Amino acid sequence: MAYRIVSYLFILLFLTACSRMDLYLAEKSYREALSTQMSKPIIASLKTLTLLDPGKYQEKLSSAEKAITELQKAKYYMVESNFYLAYLVSHKSYRTLPTKESKNTLINSGLKLRYVVSVQANIVKSFQYLPKKIPELLSKYQRLPILEWDLIEINSAIGQLGKAAKALNTSLLVIEREKNSRLFPEIKKWKTDIHNQLEMINQTQQHLINIALGSSAGVLEKLNVELTEASANLLSLVREGLAEAAMRPYFVKAKIDFEPYANLAINLSLASSSTQRNSHAKWYRHWSSIEIEVLENSGSFSEYPRTFPDREKALSFFKKASKRRMPDLEQGFLKLGLFVSKHENIYGLIEKLSRDRMILDYGQSSS
Repeated sequence: MAYRIVSYLFILLFLTACSRMDLYLAEKSYREALSTQMSKPIIASLKTLTLLDPGKYQEKLSSAEKAITELQKAKYYMVESNFYLAYLVSHKSYRTLPTKESKNTLINSGLKLRYVVSVQANIVKSFQYLPKKIPELLSKYQRLPILEWDLIEINSAIGQLGKAAKALNTSLLVIEREKNSRLFPEIKKWKTDIHNQLEMINQTQQHLINIALGSSAGVLEKLNVELTEASANLLSLVREGLAEAAMRPYFVKAKIDFEPYANLAINLSLASSSTQRNSHAKWYRHWSSIEIEVLENSGSFSEYPRTFPDREKALSFFKKASKRRMPDLEQGFLKLGLFVSKHENIYGLIEKLSRDRMILDYGQSSS
């Protein structure tokens, strides 16, 4: 009886030792398989380990098999030129089971999408440039007489809006340059919201400028009437040369009286210039030409009263523009966080691209 027990224990110890040795050898084989970064030997090793220690390796085997299935999906998406889904699936596959195939698929698809990181960098810049409390800013300058405007504050706000718009323009140009890549639904929606944000910013900047030019046009309109009536009256009494000489002091005084309004327009033009290099904005040429026509009479003096309707029409354009409705701030976003929350899929993509940066740059893995 005792002999049987001893024999049984001996056999049990022998089997346990063999089992441990098999597990040790299988784990060694698994490590070697992992170093090859080839799916077949890795799966084969995991199947052996699962038989020897299912509690420890069954879940790893299931995850690895799922990763291979994901890789097959990624290959299919690549054939279909759906780089967006190909990258998302290959990223998941590679991070679960790093193989040469999944890495290559990740790189090939990821490189097609890296432009979104540049797009996002410019979006962040745009929100950083945006003035604080835009609704309050619009309300303040809507009701404040323009000669009481804070030139430092308004110039800064106009300049910031211009920089914010420029950054978004760059984002849109980056997307447009990707002519060989399909714009997937998520990216199309993102692009639409970037465009809407740009429209909101441009409208906000232009609205502030229109308020100033509209009020200034009202002052210029009054001067236009006074100078025209006085010029017409003198021309009916004396020769053109005498009438022009007699009116010259009145034109000089009108120009001096209008100088604060003219200086404001110059400031706003320089602040809103897209080049930011001491050059005027595009709208300023039209505005300055009507200033000159009213205040300087560069043509024949006898024609000045006759061209009154043309000047009146030009001034009415600026007055009407100032009465346009306030910009629709709900068209865009005032906070970056709100913009991001509307595009969770895109920002999930950007997070993955950032994590895979070393792989995409140098073919090296990062944790």
